[in-house]
Amino acid sequence: IKSNKGNSTQTFQRNTNLITLSLSTPYSSSTMGFIDYVSDNAIQIDAKEYEEKVRVDDPKLLQTDEHLVFAFKGRGGSGRDHYMLTNKRVLIRDKKGMTGKRIKYASVPYGSILAFSIETAGSADTDQELKMYARSIGKISLDLVNSVDIMAIHRFLSVVVIQGEGAGEVAAGAFVHDDSANLNGSTSGFFDVMGSNYAQIDKQKVEDQLKSNLNVLLEDEKVELAFKCGRDSFIMTSHRVFKIDVQGVSGKKIEYLTILWPAIKGFSIETAGNIMDRDSELTLFFNLPDKPTGAEGYPRNSRTRMKLDFRDGQADLFAVQRYISDKLLGSDTVATSQYAPNTSGQQDSGSGSMFAWMGDDNRMIDAAEANRQFHSSPPLLQNCENVELAFRGRRDMLLFTTKRV
Repeated sequence: IKSNKGNSTQTFQRNTNLITLSLSTPYSSSTMGFIDYVSDNAIQIDAKEYEEKVRVDDPKLLQTDEHLVFAFKGRGGSGRDHYMLTNKRVLIRDKKGMTGKRIKYASVPYGSILAFSIETAGSADTDQELKMYARSIGKISLDLVNSVDIMAIHRFLSVVVIQGEGAGEVAAGAFVHDDSANLNGSTSGFFDVMGSNYAQIDKQKVEDQLKSNLNVLLEDEKVELAFKCGRDSFIMTSHRVFKIDVQGVSGKKIEYLTILWPAIKGFSIETAGNIMDRDSELTLFFNLPDKPTGAEGYPRNSRTRMKLDFRDGQADLFAVQRYISDKLLGSDTVATSQYAPNTSGQQDSGSGSMFAWMGDDNRMIDAAEANRQFHSSPPLLQNCENVELAFRGRRDMLLFTTKRV
């Protein structure tokens, strides 16, 4: 992966053990300013030179085959803290106290990163942002000066962090796409934009734009589902969930958020209602460490779920559901439980009493009949998935299958 920035060239080569940097970007301290110092915006420094300094000052910090790919210094180059992206981990050198003799070294292996995002600078912004969400460690946030090639960092993290999964592509191909849609235009009407309703768009055109214009996807990465609302895009690829959030009046400030498929722990869909409720919904559940929020599900962190509204008739909701099922559940390797009484042939005679109905008490129903129903109308289950237990309340149902609740 090559990235040109000014007079410098960065080259990343994916190998079993090593990612090399052919020439570091020569940003000098002259680019720093008072605002960068006060805002603690980090400046990029020569990774090769700083690696040599680290090996002299802290000879046991880096492994023998470990090398710095990116290096940054806080407060516009005048700070005490350093941030490093090596070929194996994120490494932070944080000096503490008045004298700076007490130093904290934080290591974040790339394998522990569940998601990451970059945010480009807007018209009035003095910085760019890099955020990484790591398992157990928490959120790592780094503000960078505008001169840093943040897209090169995004491409590097894509190489070292993402592990792809191929399941789900077949299930995603059932929808007839709108060939007029693309990332540069808008396919949404006024009420869809106001309600943040997404419409499904041509995945091949989106993939071509992301690879040729933005160069944010890996070479072997495929776009499998793509949706657009106004200026924003929501994309599911073979390797990740990818959201592009265009912000501000000018649209120069853009967040590119990557969530790895293994970080997603559950999902739900909701069909459209009557004329006053014209959109269907998809919610993805994950648990990325971030600041608390008072949103739906409070108390929780702000990065624990992602909710998307789809314009009615502009997305095949059950195809989306089947696609995510294939992604998260994979192939069926679990045999039907011998301890699950499926009550085959049992006739559902209702709740049995007014008090049970008022209390919404669930009753066991024929699991075989529920299995037939939800393989066809609606087609919620995988072909290899079987209902083992089924319960019904007033209007709602609860199913235990061979793969999920």
